[in-house]
Amino acid sequence: MINSNFEWINNETPCFHVNPLNLTVLNKPVDFYNNLKLNISKSKKRIVLSSLYLGTGHLEQQLVDSIDKSLTENELNKVKILLDHNRGQRGTSSSKTLLLPLISKYEDRFDLYLYHTPKLRGLIKKIASERTNETIGIQHMKIYITDNDLIISGANLSHDYFDNRQDRYILIKDCEKLCDFFESLIDSVSSHSFKVDKSGSLTYSKQIHPIEDRKDEFATSLGADINNLLNKYKNMSLNDEAQLNNEENKLLIYPLIQMSDALIRTDEYVTNKFFQSVIEGSKIYLAVGYFNLTNEYMNTIVKESQAKFNLLLSSPEANGFFGAQGFSKYIPNIYSYLEEDFLKFCTENKQQDRISLFEYKRPNWTFHAKGLWYYTDNKINSLPTATIIGSSNFGHRSVQRDLEANLLIFTKNPHVQNQLNQERKNLFDNTIKVDFNLFLSEVRVVPFWLKMFTKSFRSFF
Repeated sequence: MINSNFEWINNETPCFHVNPLNLTVLNKPVDFYNNLKLNISKSKKRIVLSSLYLGTGHLEQQLVDSIDKSLTENELNKVKILLDHNRGQRGTSSSKTLLLPLISKYEDRFDLYLYHTPKLRGLIKKIASERTNETIGIQHMKIYITDNDLIISGANLSHDYFDNRQDRYILIKDCEKLCDFFESLIDSVSSHSFKVDKSGSLTYSKQIHPIEDRKDEFATSLGADINNLLNKYKNMSLNDEAQLNNEENKLLIYPLIQMSDALIRTDEYVTNKFFQSVIEGSKIYLAVGYFNLTNEYMNTIVKESQAKFNLLLSSPEANGFFGAQGFSKYIPNIYSYLEEDFLKFCTENKQQDRISLFEYKRPNWTFHAKGLWYYTDNKINSLPTATIIGSSNFGHRSVQRDLEANLLIFTKNPHVQNQLNQERKNLFDNTIKVDFNLFLSEVRVVPFWLKMFTKSFRSFF
């Protein structure tokens, strides 16, 4: 089913065959929330959640209440939650404090883990603020498993992401092997994380410590676990050919993992080579919540790829930091500056007709979506044959600092293709096309000092 240009992917990561009728694209934050809550309430086997953090509002409390109910009434076997160490404990009311009652009530069946990057240590850890600490590196995977169903997204478990913050969400039902893989992935990261006990204290059981031992020792330990897992499932993929012969009944799913802490760079390699492998006359729609492409991605898109690109970015007003206090108020300007710089790069290389930029602009909404849709031709009525969805923003942070998980999905099934096409159209319906005149507006003004700061600290954004 995969075009010969992409056959190399089978050497890089496991492949999972899924019934396309089990895939549903969720288009709205409320759909994401309602499906997640419903799936949690019905779970009888397992709930495994990985996110940056869990918010502390009433919608988040309802999710926690649903977990509580499943543990009580459904005789649910196990709940495991993986969050980021710093973000999950920020403030007096935090993800940890919200979940402590469940840890106390179901000590043997409820586990909460907090991942701490080995990059944050020493003097920086001592003097940096809670928010600054999070720029060093975070647990960023957004994987939501309930029994044998999976939701993969870029959305966190917080009120805005359930209400008016636009992201992407795909629900895949009855995908046991894929869920097993991601549970094992989360288990591997959790074994290298701090566990929260019923008193709220943190314990760490692994021999190699993320802060006290050398970073390369930690990378070797975590990397060995992840590589063993990838190799195990790659070998299983070779012996797990799909039973369905009709190409329209096949859905091929490839997990793409990026963990610089563990020297795992599958997502970066596959994504960049994907850009290089596309055929002439094809089209890629690329959405980026926080636009800060790596030099490698930029060079490939502008100088090597043969596809036509439409990039979907956040306008300053749709950036989650718009109107923030302190230094955070400058973050939309930083991304606007990087966006203008990329537009200049395209123009200098005479690619402005092949590469177009659009900004998401919708009153009272913020934008957090990321991923791509791949069309093999430029025909008006064509449908996508591949998509990438997950947590990565394709930027410096995603590649160099955070733990990320994406899915690359290939399909020729009209049921899936039409959903993906509609999802892409829905997002682009709320956009304006970018040109240089846009950067002359007052909201785009970037002071010289901020430009210098951005160039020096680009990897933190």
